[in-house]
Amino acid sequence: MIHAVILAGGWGERLWPMSTRERPKQLLALGSERPLVADALARVSGLAAPETTLVLTSASLRAAILSVLPDVPADRVIGEPVGKNTAPAIALAAHVLVREDPDAVMVVLPADHVVRDVDAFRHTLATALEAANGERALVTLGVRPTRAETGYGYIRSGGPAGTKGVSLVDSFVEKPDGQTARSYVEDGSYLWNSGMFVWRADRVLEEVARQLPDLSSALDGVTGSPGSDSFPEDVARFYEAAPAISIDYGIMEAAENVLVVPAGFDWDDVGAWTALARVWGVDAGGNAASGEVVLLESTDSVVYSEDGLVAVLGMEGVVVASTGAATLVCPKSMVGDVRRIVEELRRRNLTDSQ
Repeated sequence: MIHAVILAGGWGERLWPMSTRERPKQLLALGSERPLVADALARVSGLAAPETTLVLTSASLRAAILSVLPDVPADRVIGEPVGKNTAPAIALAAHVLVREDPDAVMVVLPADHVVRDVDAFRHTLATALEAANGERALVTLGVRPTRAETGYGYIRSGGPAGTKGVSLVDSFVEKPDGQTARSYVEDGSYLWNSGMFVWRADRVLEEVARQLPDLSSALDGVTGSPGSDSFPEDVARFYEAAPAISIDYGIMEAAENVLVVPAGFDWDDVGAWTALARVWGVDAGGNAASGEVVLLESTDSVVYSEDGLVAVLGMEGVVVASTGAATLVCPKSMVGDVRRIVEELRRRNLTDSQ
């Protein structure tokens, strides 16, 4: 049976002040009229049942996630007491699912992606599912790069796998500098690492046991099932013992039998303010705007207003974002440094929403 596993932790601090700890980007309607996490669930509608889906999020966001996913039973939304990156979350989900369904196949989806063509997504997913089942492979979805992006990791694809349309993974590559990213685009064998995965639950647990024995041992203490009285305590003990590591570093880079399916759909992880120009579209001056905004003699800018009017005059290449509670103004070239503002707010004991 196919099971969706939606990773809904984190909060997208590079999109501050629109995204905050109390209302992170996965709860915002950026790709459609629904929150991003609801879009993620809708993309696998008909393939994975909501009642067997697992959503992993921070404990503080659990109630908010439940409110926007009414079809997912409450016990299928797991609140992480502390963030330990993606490997523990995925390992816990695999452990739960394989106990419920020994033949469980997991479709792992981050909750904060924008995918426009759902039919093309499902076509790509069908190919990945065929490879995961038929070749007992760990399958990742790679996105063909459309620009020299320095904010993503890359996958270098190798020769063809046994399943049509699937390639062997030659290597996973760190986020590159600009010149290296340009060479990857020109090379043609590199794909963006989307963070979307397909595999049998028992197969990924084999790799957890082989590569992350401490994480595997921590899973032994999770004896209850979602909804049981002991499960919350089991989860708390698990996260206390689990190492903090990503699935890429902890498993994928040294895993056996790893395959990649090139995505046949447009994709964006909406990781920074500049991404919204791709999501919202731009006017004749290259400006992307949302809310009550007036732009005069301004070009190549991103302007967002959540509450009230924002007017921009004579600016080029800037981000202006106002929520009513806080306002951000910065050059587009520094959008990757917005988290520095968040760090300064914490240093001054101010809330992230101010």
